[in-house]
Amino acid sequence: MQSFHIKKTEHLFSSPLSIFEIDNSDDLNKKLALEAHAWRKEHKGKNVSNIGNSWHSPDNLLLRDEPGFVEISKTLPHIAANYALQINPGLDISEFKYEANAWVNINGKGGCNAVHHHGKYHVSGVYYVKQPKDVSGDSGKIELVNSRFDDHIFSEIGGRAFAPGLSMRPPTGSMLVFPSTLLHFVYPNEVEEERISIAWNWKFIKI
Repeated sequence: MQSFHIKKTEHLFSSPLSIFEIDNSDDLNKKLALEAHAWRKEHKGKNVSNIGNSWHSPDNLLLRDEPGFVEISKTLPHIAANYALQINPGLDISEFKYEANAWVNINGKGGCNAVHHHGKYHVSGVYYVKQPKDVSGDSGKIELVNSRFDDHIFSEIGGRAFAPGLSMRPPTGSMLVFPSTLLHFVYPNEVEEERISIAWNWKFIKI
């Protein structure tokens, strides 16, 4: 056999997933949960990807003046910029303004979110305010979907790059960030305890 060496492997056309953790998030999450419930009392919510016992707030969270919402809203520009710089370290963030929105999801028992994407935007994220403690199986998990039809590759050689999807149940205080074009959905919450998250979108606009 002729000798050889690998020069480089490029992960082309990938879907980078970053997981951030908000430090000392307990107090913030308590505020966010109270504010989310108060918001639900004042507004019937929207029908978007939510199904069943699932409340989707209006998408103007970034304009709210409650302390917890203000705090998370101040954090999001830094998270979005950090993610963008991981994808392209040469990016000059100061050359961009942005368009963004955010909202609350409260999934009670049976509540879930259908497969969808946020393709108008560039970066999307989900912050976990409250997760049920006693769960099993797929209850309340988020699944990120591979839409490239790589199943035949995965079935033979494996590898996460070709997996049909990735499901996970992030702990509270965690924030998932991924490309807005990535398909994703949330499995039904199978327990009485609520699942509360804050979802957001970010679009970078060259000045």
